[in-house]
Amino acid sequence: MLSRFSYSLLLCLVGFFTMAQQPTNTVNPNYKGDSEYDLKNYKADPRDRLIFEVNYTNWLGAPKNIKSDWKCIGFAFATMFDKPFGGSNFSFAIGAGLYVHNYSSNANFIYQLDSTNSQVSTILEPKNIPYIANRYNERSVEIPLEFRFRTKSATMFKLMLGGKIGYVISDFRKTDDADGRVRHYNTKNINRLRYGLVFRVGVERLCFTASYYLSEVFTTNGPKNVIPYSLGLAIIPY
Repeated sequence: MLSRFSYSLLLCLVGFFTMAQQPTNTVNPNYKGDSEYDLKNYKADPRDRLIFEVNYTNWLGAPKNIKSDWKCIGFAFATMFDKPFGGSNFSFAIGAGLYVHNYSSNANFIYQLDSTNSQVSTILEPKNIPYIANRYNERSVEIPLEFRFRTKSATMFKLMLGGKIGYVISDFRKTDDADGRVRHYNTKNINRLRYGLVFRVGVERLCFTASYYLSEVFTTNGPKNVIPYSLGLAIIPY
């Protein structure tokens, strides 16, 4: 009786130690353990869904006698739908956003009638009286589209390139000088349709961002070849 019990106990111990030696990961026999470059085996989850930007906004191609200053500060916000390409480093994103562009300068917006008094043109001339503030502001709704690259490392590197198309929903000019504080809305000959390129590069939640528009600020009845752009910092909390 004792020998049979001892024999059964021996078999149980052998089976226990044999099972203990088997690999714990039966789904992936090639799995070699966690790595700092493969956190939780990296899942292709959507990322970078909310983007906040603080930008320096300015114009290229303004008349030479028009000078901007450091007060050209703008803002942007976008909420994005991010679709990864399988388990790769790449994804595509589309969304909606709001863009605020400020152009602070010595520019005075002047309206001129043609010889038939039927068409109004907008020209930019230097302001000839001292001022405290003198800026032009635009607010646009935009649809951004981006191709994105993200590393699978512990500190995630991000590179995003794309474009956006938008529409200027409101604009005003604000002056603060000897004549008082005045706001002028709905500037004439503004090109309402905006489209351009966007670039973003950085790590984790902070990125350098840049936008360059291919569309001009004014229509054919305004100054020619004036292009808006922005440079700034993007904060991506989620």
